[in-house]
Amino acid sequence: MFVRDIMSSPAITVTTDTHIPEVARLLRAHQISGMPVLDAVGNLVGIVTDHDLILRNAPVREPRYFALLSGYIPLSLEEHRHYKEQLRHTMAVTAGDMTEPGIATVAPDTPLEHALELMLDPKVTMLPVLDGGEVVGVVTRTDLVRLIEQLEGAVDPDAVLAKAATTPVLAGLAEVILYVKDMGATVHFYRDQLGLRVLEPGDLDDYNGESWVVFDTGAAKLALHDGGERRLGEDTPMIGFAVADIAAARQVLLERGVDVGEPFEAAPGLLVCHCHDPEGHPIALEQR
Repeated sequence: MFVRDIMSSPAITVTTDTHIPEVARLLRAHQISGMPVLDAVGNLVGIVTDHDLILRNAPVREPRYFALLSGYIPLSLEEHRHYKEQLRHTMAVTAGDMTEPGIATVAPDTPLEHALELMLDPKVTMLPVLDGGEVVGVVTRTDLVRLIEQLEGAVDPDAVLAKAATTPVLAGLAEVILYVKDMGATVHFYRDQLGLRVLEPGDLDDYNGESWVVFDTGAAKLALHDGGERRLGEDTPMIGFAVADIAAARQVLLERGVDVGEPFEAAPGLLVCHCHDPEGHPIALEQR
């Protein structure tokens, strides 16, 4: 088995500029123990975990010293290191201030055995999954325990592999797309009247010229698309599912009898392919 078979995707991430209260909110809201931290262009910087937040709020204990001539020398280098680390966390303002560089990572095609070996280290609680430098998922201890539960409980080890073949290829509902004629009025309804927060583009006075407006609605997003008359009616709304590997997901669905179109680049860094349910409702698979 490989990392792609058990990883959680897409990954919930924060940036180096994300303030610590928002980090705590996301960890609680998604019931996770940590998140990858990305820089302004999407490169992985490190991870931030619940341990970082606990360390930040725990009582600060000064290390013990002994006096030598006119200076002080710590009795324990480990105590001194922990003290400096806790001070750094206590004074942190953003996720980037708490992030440690140089963390272990894996790729989707990394053998699962290697991930298990890395997580034997008690300090390694999460492995970001990188594909071409982009974070496409994470492997957590929960992911490994879920697999171990299946292995420990399987009468026939081959049954685990058979079950994996029927495991859903969809990582979760990513977004619902509504095609609209009047972008300004629709944004006003969802933002100002329903109170949803606009994720992208930034806060504008006039959205009438925008093709896409995305709202934060929790785990899945609501996207408004100025699709024009040709997309209104039978093509709306569209349900978008996140996938880690769009080519592999499409192949599995084709084998299951789903008529899935060829993937195409809908936007820079976004691969999409379309299919329909038996009632004709449009569905999109999305790989970011």
